[in-house]
Amino acid sequence: MDGLILRAAQVGVTVKRDVSGKTLTSFKSGGKVKYLFLPRSVKELKRTIELLASCDVSCKIVGGGSNLLLPDEGYAGALVKLTRLSGIGVCDGEITADAGVKLPRLAKLAAENGLSGLEFACGIPAEVGGATVNNAGAFGQMLSDVLKEVVVLSKDGRIKILSAARLGFGWHASSFPEGCVVLCVKFRLQKDDPVAIESRMRQMTERRRLTQPREPSAGSVFRRANGVPAAVFVEKTGLKGLKIGGAELSTKHCNFIVNKGGAATEDFFRVAETVRKKVADDFGVLLQYEVERICSPKSN
Repeated sequence: MDGLILRAAQVGVTVKRDVSGKTLTSFKSGGKVKYLFLPRSVKELKRTIELLASCDVSCKIVGGGSNLLLPDEGYAGALVKLTRLSGIGVCDGEITADAGVKLPRLAKLAAENGLSGLEFACGIPAEVGGATVNNAGAFGQMLSDVLKEVVVLSKDGRIKILSAARLGFGWHASSFPEGCVVLCVKFRLQKDDPVAIESRMRQMTERRRLTQPREPSAGSVFRRANGVPAAVFVEKTGLKGLKIGGAELSTKHCNFIVNKGGAATEDFFRVAETVRKKVADDFGVLLQYEVERICSPKSN
């Protein structure tokens, strides 16, 4: 038996071997991940991190994989996925949600309890941990608008509470301390009529349906440039519909690259780099990626 798998069993942590990357990201590309750890509690997460460090295995903490791309050749280290940390609770106008809670579930619970402020999150296919680090948002609103505090596991293994003011939130960005892992997040919301909240959510869902592609994607490809949405530049390149392999620059929203079937991660970046070069040549603007590309470490 694989030595790491055996040690994981001995210390009581959950791990899978050779998991297809296509099942772990919303773009549905990537080769096999050598080890996938799925901690069910903070205690198990800490044991997992300690185990990987003791075995000198490279690891990456991931959430829902909605803004993430894995290498086609596979990932030779370990991914630690927080999906099973999924507790959630409501108290006195605040919601506390674990890192693995999906944003649509969070928005739905808020609406059911007559709490407003998270309507925009109802259609974002992400989990609370990764979405908080990336300060996910839609329709001009971001998680930081309603975020009170974050509980993290620090690099030295201690649990800390960080106020929103300490986290340097910006447009789809934050300044979390290096090496820390989001465990749970507390949101402060406003009381409102549940019917009115659900009406706004339906409107946002419909707007998303009309303006964003339905095919598998990794969400927004590029960040704003000097405060201007990347799509403003991309639209003017005339590259909508550009297809390389199975990846296509969406004809519905040009800051999305969609998987039309069997796309490789390399297909995605060939399309993206073609767009970046055209925007740079035409407008003198070098677009920066919003998606995260994970590179594989050396085999362990």
